[in-house]
Amino acid sequence: MIHHIIHSLHIYKNQEYYLQEGMIALWEATVTFKAEKGAFTSYAYSTIRGKLLNYLKKEIRFSSAEEPSDETRLASIPYHESTIREDLEAYTQNLTENQRKWLVEYIINNKKIEEIARETGSTASAVKSWRRGALRNIKKMVY
Repeated sequence: MIHHIIHSLHIYKNQEYYLQEGMIALWEATVTFKAEKGAFTSYAYSTIRGKLLNYLKKEIRFSSAEEPSDETRLASIPYHESTIREDLEAYTQNLTENQRKWLVEYIINNKKIEEIARETGSTASAVKSWRRGALRNIKKMVY
């Protein structure tokens, strides 16, 4: 039953941990089961599945909290103050003109999205789109 639930949830990493969690949930189901409320198999199935889903959610939340954001990754690109423009030119070769505008204004001039949008005569959502594209292209180069 536990293997079936693991398979139905498409869990393929750390299956032994989920198997252990499923066994603990099965034991908890035997302790908390009340015969007048229904069959044990359906109760055990829902208890195990719920426990595994909770554990899976916790793992996803933990892994996404550990993963640095795109802007943190971009900020971690090593540079020296004297060669920042040269380094930026190397990273901006594959960027569009608007993506370069965002990168220069955001990193060198330390402007916010709204300020960049106002100065370029576009919308904040357009500038955010430039940012997404620039970060995507820079990630391809760096990683």
